[in-house]
Amino acid sequence: MRAGLVARGAVGLAVLAVAYTAAFAVLYDRHGRAAQAAAVEAATFFALVGAANQGSVETGMRRFHAVRSWPVPAAPGFFDFLWRSWRTETPNAAIVEEWASRFFAACPTDLCHDLSLRGVTLRGVRLGAARLAGADLRDADLHGTDLRGADLSQADLRDADLGAARLGEARFAYAKLTGAQLAGADLSGADLSYAALAGVWLVGVNLRWAGLNGTDLSDANVAEADLYGADLRDAKLTGIKLPGAQLVGVDLIGAGLEDADLSGANLEEADLIEARLRGAQLTGANLTEANLHEADLFQANLANANLTAADLFRANLVGADFTGADLRRAELKQADCSSANLAGADLTGAVLAGAELSGAKIDEHTKLDAKWRLVWNVLNDRGKVANLAGADLREAGLAGADLEDADLSGTDLTGANLRYAVLRGADLSGSALHRADLSEADLTGTNLAGVDLSQTRGLTRDQLAAAQSSVDARFPRYLDENGSTPVPGSR
Repeated sequence: MRAGLVARGAVGLAVLAVAYTAAFAVLYDRHGRAAQAAAVEAATFFALVGAANQGSVETGMRRFHAVRSWPVPAAPGFFDFLWRSWRTETPNAAIVEEWASRFFAACPTDLCHDLSLRGVTLRGVRLGAARLAGADLRDADLHGTDLRGADLSQADLRDADLGAARLGEARFAYAKLTGAQLAGADLSGADLSYAALAGVWLVGVNLRWAGLNGTDLSDANVAEADLYGADLRDAKLTGIKLPGAQLVGVDLIGAGLEDADLSGANLEEADLIEARLRGAQLTGANLTEANLHEADLFQANLANANLTAADLFRANLVGADFTGADLRRAELKQADCSSANLAGADLTGAVLAGAELSGAKIDEHTKLDAKWRLVWNVLNDRGKVANLAGADLREAGLAGADLEDADLSGTDLTGANLRYAVLRGADLSGSALHRADLSEADLTGTNLAGVDLSQTRGLTRDQLAAAQSSVDARFPRYLDENGSTPVPGSR
């Protein structure tokens, strides 16, 4: 009986061995046939791309992903195939990826320029230094692709997936990128000059030192992006969203930022000379030492912004909101602050020489040096001005001010802007008017006795003729060639 059991066991083992061997043979044969098919696909691909003409390369590249990802069951080992049978391999991946890396880096211009690669999948491939200028890459899958240093100038990348791609130092000049996916991409040092990026989502993207001069970023969302040291000269930035973006030291000379959202952005030491920021949102933005020389900030919102030591020389600040803003030591010389809201703003040490403060709003929380508060009072609430005799009004912007019958005797008005000012009946005797601008000022009945007018600007004979007295006054040479002979109206 025991012998029978042993015999039956031996037969069972033999059957199992045969079945095991047969299963191994089937899987090994399946692997062999799949490997052969993958090899045929690779050979066909290389035959196409090796023909060295644009049409065959384009045809081959349309098969690139299929060839690269061609699945082959893992080669079975005799003793482990049962638990390895579910695994697959892609034997073509390494060889076609290596070919792509070498081919596109050395591709001649006549072959690869304007190459049509629309819809191709090159996800994760290393294509650093690829020469793809003018290529059609619309709808291409380039997610995670390494394109560092690649030339994609004038390429069409509309609706392409470039998410998490490595694009540092790549050249995208004049490229079309509208609709492209760039979330998580690294564009540090990339040249995107004059590229089309209108409406593109660039949230959190690395754009440090990127060349964005002339680039169209209208309505793009660049929130929280890092643009440290980027060049944005003459870029089209209308409606751009930059809340929380890092813009330290960026070049925004002449940039169009109308209605842009820059709330909370860091623009420390940014160069915004002649930038157009009409209606822009800059609430809470950091503009410390930013250069806003002659920038247009008409009706911009700068509430609670930090503008410490910022340069706003000749800036258009008409109707701008500076509620609670920090403007300490800011350069506001000749800036137009008409109708600006300065409630709660800190202007301690700010330079307001020649600034227009007519219609500007201040309140009890506004910190303003005594001299400029006096100028504000003269322009906006003259009833609070008790006496201006001997006052320091050097470089004051008093254009159009109503100073009728005012006592300005001994007042220092050196360099003051008195264009269109009403000085009818005012006493200017003994005042200093060196370099003051009196163009179109009303001097009817004004006392100019003993005043040195030799360096004033805009003075006419008719104005002096209307004055009450100009005894012992000195006149500018443009009125009297000798500089000392009385002119009509001197008495």
